[in-house]
Amino acid sequence: MLTKHYHKGGSSPHEGPPVQELLAAIENFLAGCKRPAILEHGDAPIPLIGGAYSLDIQSEAIHLSAWPDDRSFNRRLVSIEATNPGAMECTVQRFGGATAKLNLLDLDHPRAAARLLRGGRRTFAESFRRMLARQFPGWEIRTLSTETILQHSFSPVYPRALLERGTQRMAAMACQSLADERGFLSFALLWHHYLCGRAGNHGQIPLALFLPDGAGSTTALRLKWLELKCRIFRFNPHGSAGEVDVRDLGNLDTHLARRLGPAELNPDLLAFVRRLENKYGAECIEEPDGSLSLRCSGLAFSRISEGKLYCGLGEKSGHSIASLEEAERLAAHLAPLRNPVTRDRAHPLYRAHPERWLESAVRRNLGIVDAMLEGQPLLGQVITFAGCDRDIIDLMGVSADGRTTILELKATEDIQLPLQALDYWMRADWHVRSGDLDAFFPGIPLRRESPRLLLVAPGVRFHPSNEVVLGYFSAQIETERVGVNLEWQQGLKVVFRLRGAEQPQAHGVQDERHLQYSPGNSKP
Repeated sequence: MLTKHYHKGGSSPHEGPPVQELLAAIENFLAGCKRPAILEHGDAPIPLIGGAYSLDIQSEAIHLSAWPDDRSFNRRLVSIEATNPGAMECTVQRFGGATAKLNLLDLDHPRAAARLLRGGRRTFAESFRRMLARQFPGWEIRTLSTETILQHSFSPVYPRALLERGTQRMAAMACQSLADERGFLSFALLWHHYLCGRAGNHGQIPLALFLPDGAGSTTALRLKWLELKCRIFRFNPHGSAGEVDVRDLGNLDTHLARRLGPAELNPDLLAFVRRLENKYGAECIEEPDGSLSLRCSGLAFSRISEGKLYCGLGEKSGHSIASLEEAERLAAHLAPLRNPVTRDRAHPLYRAHPERWLESAVRRNLGIVDAMLEGQPLLGQVITFAGCDRDIIDLMGVSADGRTTILELKATEDIQLPLQALDYWMRADWHVRSGDLDAFFPGIPLRRESPRLLLVAPGVRFHPSNEVVLGYFSAQIETERVGVNLEWQQGLKVVFRLRGAEQPQAHGVQDERHLQYSPGNSKP
């Protein structure tokens, strides 16, 4: 490694390789690059195109200049910090004597992608800093970071900031792209709660959210059902931001996909289905399009549509017309592979579609999961539309007294579980109140009140952040976490029930320490 050839002032060299050796090392690296480029913290990459850049020695110092388009770049290279395949990390000196980090990259090298991603995020973070300075003059940006901190579930995708003015504090977070908005608010709430401290007084610190033009509707719809003081700003590609009224962004436009009733089976098919249920434990599930899905522990292997039998594994695989014998052979093959007693955990078919398997276990043990739903109709894959978004509710049930219930199932940890479930809940709430769901549950008069929301997952698979996000939910949303045993495939049992943001007894005060903010914490 070649390091520290010049001190900050650059007037006298320290011991180290001569400047010609540094120049040769840089030239050799660039010669081996298919698409060389410069990446400096806070800026977009600049390609080094033949005839549009220079690298030479001036006044006993190496100078790198580039002018590929309407941009111009000129830096004095102080040292080479590290050389890796596809990347060379250097220290450079800007005008005025300030030093900075610079990467020379081969854009065609696989490892360059990660550096470009980090560089793009840092560039956006600097743009976010300028937006904050313009929107909140007089406030000090105490912290601005894109660092990953797994302990706190802080994501590098969304730059986060803490602003202070006297004794006042404000939390802020930015979302760079339209595609990232779905996950944005969960991380913003985690950052906000961290700054509020363990007491969780969400009204003490306001939250400012910055999103790109065209975004904000999903966030605004969710904010209507959350308890916190929040402002939304939208910015254009040039980094100019302006505040928008949350009420102008969040108009719910949703409708239900038509659901067809199942066709009656002829005697032969009906007898065939009953035989698979009794002999192999197969399930026959009604699909929204009126077809019947035959599944083995949630894994679909056959379907019946318009009196014809089709076979094929998986939801998206091709299905072909098959005989009853072919379908039964497939069921006989799958049954032991999906059997928790004779299981081979490493087998792909045992591991396939875990949430569909959990759905199967919930259907078989509905009274254990929720006593009010026992013996009542249960619909799966209820499809709702809001604009261009297509959402599928895992399960929807109704109690004997007409109260609807949304069941959202997760077999693995998911930070987005609460807000994803909120998306389904707000659409179901709208349809319940408008009477659209009456036809889905014929013979049961549905109550015109908000549905209950059950989050069902293995108890140890609820992400620790879920209870934090649930703490922001409106009291109008009756939410319950149902934790089931880890080996639910062998027999589903409920190990805890928690309302809203309640904590399991195993969660002590010490587990919440990571949510506290203190001025001594570095790079929160």
